[in-house]
Amino acid sequence: MFTTFSWAQISIYSQDFEGTGLPDGWTQETNADDGGWLFGTSSQLESVGYPIPEHTNMAVTNDDACNCDKSSDILITPPLDFSSYSVVFLQFDAYFGHLYFDAQEEAYILVSTDGGVNWTTVDTLAGSTDWTTPIVDLSVYGGNSNVLIGFKYDDGGGWGYGWAIDNVSVYSPIEGIDVSVTAVDIGKLDPTPVFINLDKYISGLPLSVHATIFNQGTVPITSFDITWTDGTNSFTESITGVTINATESYEYTSSNSYITLSGSNTITITISNVNGGVTETSTSNNSMGASVEGVVPNPDQNYLAEEATGTWCGWCPRGAVFMEYMYETYPEQFIGIAVHNSDPMEINEYDNWVGSFPGFLGYPSIIINRSYIIDPSQLEEDFINNIENAPAVKVTVDATINTTTNELMATLNAEFLQDLSGDYRFVAILEEDSVHGTTSTYAQANYYSGGSVPMAGYEDLPDMIPESQMYYDFVGRELLSDVEGTQGSLPATLTSGNSYSYVYNLTVPSSYNINHLKVVGMVVNHSTGEVLNSGSSPLNIGTGISNLPVNASLFVYPNPARHITYLDLKIAKAAEIRVEVVNAIGQSMLLQSFGKLNGDQILPIDLNNFASGVYQLKVKVGEEVLYKKLDIIK
Repeated sequence: MFTTFSWAQISIYSQDFEGTGLPDGWTQETNADDGGWLFGTSSQLESVGYPIPEHTNMAVTNDDACNCDKSSDILITPPLDFSSYSVVFLQFDAYFGHLYFDAQEEAYILVSTDGGVNWTTVDTLAGSTDWTTPIVDLSVYGGNSNVLIGFKYDDGGGWGYGWAIDNVSVYSPIEGIDVSVTAVDIGKLDPTPVFINLDKYISGLPLSVHATIFNQGTVPITSFDITWTDGTNSFTESITGVTINATESYEYTSSNSYITLSGSNTITITISNVNGGVTETSTSNNSMGASVEGVVPNPDQNYLAEEATGTWCGWCPRGAVFMEYMYETYPEQFIGIAVHNSDPMEINEYDNWVGSFPGFLGYPSIIINRSYIIDPSQLEEDFINNIENAPAVKVTVDATINTTTNELMATLNAEFLQDLSGDYRFVAILEEDSVHGTTSTYAQANYYSGGSVPMAGYEDLPDMIPESQMYYDFVGRELLSDVEGTQGSLPATLTSGNSYSYVYNLTVPSSYNINHLKVVGMVVNHSTGEVLNSGSSPLNIGTGISNLPVNASLFVYPNPARHITYLDLKIAKAAEIRVEVVNAIGQSMLLQSFGKLNGDQILPIDLNNFASGVYQLKVKVGEEVLYKKLDIIK
């Protein structure tokens, strides 16, 4: 996003905080033990919990770093003389999230005309994930000769985040019509959903074109034309029936999407024909551009994300939301694994490796290609920044399971695209989607419950989501190799153009749903731990019986069951489906036809009329018959 304000005006006062401390004439009030408002760059004043986007030198109060009493941090301007002005505006840059942790933080604009004895709140800031430029109408104080403006941060008595301000300006506009484009955003919704505007996107992706139209004059704006162009295509819309008063904004979203072009491109937005063509005091601010770069992914490059998570972790729904979003958006090249901690899905060796990864930050966090750690919310931007890189090796996986014995054979293949030498190894991991448990240990803690921060609907769910509602994806189930790779699985000298393979075998536990399993493979540099590339594949289904065609695979859950069980069928080719339930002495207790089906199917079987016991399920898929034992416990 690009934001700026520049128009015909009379400047009363300005401050850009480019000095090293409290500016001349400014004062502050604080109960904090860190000095209250501090001055410097974002890198000097930010913290882990309150990262500040880059800007010029600024004023910051950081409650995350201090965790002290910041219930009344007030930064105060010098006395200002409004005696010659009837219309006065305050404008400044602000970075404020309006976030809640254990209390609600607030940011206020205050005004005093008696030297600071009494203060009046004239504005309360809304939250944003980026820098904004609020404008506050102070015209009610026109004619006063001794005006103080205060910027007050209140942490609500809890451990808050903070507030950063910059580029304070007090001015009186020249009367007349003056409209400007103050912000241009090219982007889309993330899964939470919040609108994001990254510097790069995948080429061919449709993006929304947003602009903020601001009335910086004194006459209301009732109509205008708006045109945007990417240099090749142009679109114009007429906006009518609006009333944009002085200092008010209009948020515009184009009805046409920008289809991301490869390389760096500028989208320019221009305003014209304001109020039917009335002359403006200035047209220098009627146009603004924003650049976005289109990235072409390298087809051989995949992106491995190993997520640290746990059912006990109340912030971990964020990890689930962004992992699912990435897989749905980039299914060909995003490879995710959820590594659980202290819950029934934990693999101890895998969990210990994650917890000991250098710089590990806690839960949820994502280890990318075993090289560095990011927050789940950073996945898409990081993916786009790396997916065009040429890999040293292309990794593919061939995985087959024998449904008669549950024997899995996974072959990892590595085609090297560069000459390499050293200790390189294969890593293989079995993962499962839609893992569901029936005990309370599968319930998910949810700190987003009832909160003001959107998280894909988790804010509307309880603070402990019952196990009956939870299905976990990307779950790391088994390490087929050592977590850091199989020694000797690749030779010490690797030649560009050559391919190498390694086979892993496993008897898959019957409690795993073979229709939801896949094998993830990777090639790692054991000396550094870094993943050169990765690949994944669902399981191919076989029976181990020569010449017997395989058209379907079956998983039954819950098993044992009480009132109902479900048949999870994956059918390769449309076929008639018939289900029979047989008791221990061979009597047919149920015969049910489901007609001709294809693809992934979930079929319910009502068990209310069955007694406790051991039964055999016979599922006929065309001419193929699948058998499963079913335990019924009443």
